[in-house]
Amino acid sequence: MLTQSIKELDLWIQLENDDALEAGRPLIGKVDIKIIGQAALLEANLSFPIAATQDVDCFNRIQSNIWAKFNEILESKGKFLDPHAPEAWMPTETEYELVYKGDFVSLFIAQPMYVILSKAKMAMTKNKNLIAEYLANEVIDDRFFELAEKYQIKLADL
Repeated sequence: MLTQSIKELDLWIQLENDDALEAGRPLIGKVDIKIIGQAALLEANLSFPIAATQDVDCFNRIQSNIWAKFNEILESKGKFLDPHAPEAWMPTETEYELVYKGDFVSLFIAQPMYVILSKAKMAMTKNKNLIAEYLANEVIDDRFFELAEKYQIKLADL
């Protein structure tokens, strides 16, 4: 769903730039979109089921006109951009996987380990079952535990 939405956004920017070129207006530049949170986990195809969500967390700030169009595209699919997502906490070490590179838009998805760390640090109680499922069903990189210690995430509280 996200990749198709980004393809639509990429096409929209191309058409907007065609119009801008003819009218002598500034062009829209290339944009990277970084997805975190539940939407990133849904895109990751983990080995256990993830609860669906209507909100999409775009971690980086993007131009307001691009934000509005992306949100419009998502809304046509029953989703929406969370306006508070750019304020979310993610580990500074977060790595993103490039899942689509268009002419104007590139889509990056936060790797699950970092999303889980964020959920554990910021809302352990709310995400207790998800974190436990992740730890029980996925191959856990040693970095996960190192980062949990670094960010004072008490996994024993699960």
